[in-house]
Amino acid sequence: MKIDPHVFHAKFPHRCALDRCKSRCCTGGVWADIEEREVILRNADLFVPYMRPEAKDPAGWFGETTEDPDCPSGTAVETNVAGDYCVFFHQAHGCALQKAAVERGRHEWEFKPRFCIMFPLVVSEGVLTVDEDMDEVWCMKEENRTHPILDAVGKEVDHLFPVEIARKLRNGNGAKKPSAA
Repeated sequence: MKIDPHVFHAKFPHRCALDRCKSRCCTGGVWADIEEREVILRNADLFVPYMRPEAKDPAGWFGETTEDPDCPSGTAVETNVAGDYCVFFHQAHGCALQKAAVERGRHEWEFKPRFCIMFPLVVSEGVLTVDEDMDEVWCMKEENRTHPILDAVGKEVDHLFPVEIARKLRNGNGAKKPSAA
């Protein structure tokens, strides 16, 4: 994986503020790795109590699959949308997958797709970069981008990436071209 130098200079709020943004990053669903889908479906009973009424049926949670070299398995699957949000979104508590994990004493991101955890970071064509396409989302508006992005999402970086990549990201690498990780 290469790292876009923009990652080292981009700004983000010091933390997510769900009370301000209303989880707008959860609109439209997300592409997940096919293996993440399998784990979620194997544990569906954990999540159903946290799902919105229109999204309780596990048969409707996922849509089409496609080859995607940015996914660990090489295959991505879309999460479906119910209303305007990902099927796993719940207005009262954000992500049903995360809420279920926490309430059962598990790691908060055990079931959450990696592309959700890493937002606003994204891997595109093998390059870790910042998702600048969602500029209508509260956290991506210029006036709210006040802290180095890697400080704001440091916990996520440490969770998602191998130690050597997380260290490289945390130490900052201002290379002019994407650097190999």
